[in-house]
Amino acid sequence: MKGVVLMKFHKGRLKFVIPLSLGVAIASYIMLVNNYAEVGDRDRILIVIGATILTAIISYFLFPQEGDNPKDRGPY
Repeated sequence: MKGVVLMKFHKGRLKFVIPLSLGVAIASYIMLVNNYAEVGDRDRILIVIGATILTAIISYFLFPQEGDNPKDRGPY
């Protein structure tokens, strides 16, 4: 597997991922309740869960950690 770089799981990223995901979950639920009352309860919960999971995945990969890219000498 020459040339393939696998990312390690970093617990340090969770300090960004968890609060951001909770914020998105709360904000999306409030927006759905206030602006889209016609959306059913089950669908509302599914939308909130989907937004939360998508936010967690995207933010996990967007917040770099030291050691992700050995050639990078960025400010950590």
